[in-house]
Amino acid sequence: MNEQPSKSISEIFEERTLIDRALKVAANRAFLRHKQLGRPIVVWQDGKIVEIPPEEICVDEEYL
Repeated sequence: MNEQPSKSISEIFEERTLIDRALKVAANRAFLRHKQLGRPIVVWQDGKIVEIPPEEICVDEEYL
């Protein structure tokens, strides 16, 4: 059973859709984990480093 991938790696990098989705999934899983553990996340916002407490972390269910 020799299945060919539907897209080449070059097409995937050029299109970026799969890569963007993978990054969103990874980030949301990390956000969820921090929220579950009661740990803040640190982000860059308006030119500053900002700590977001766990109760304010937003998780996008679409990307879990």
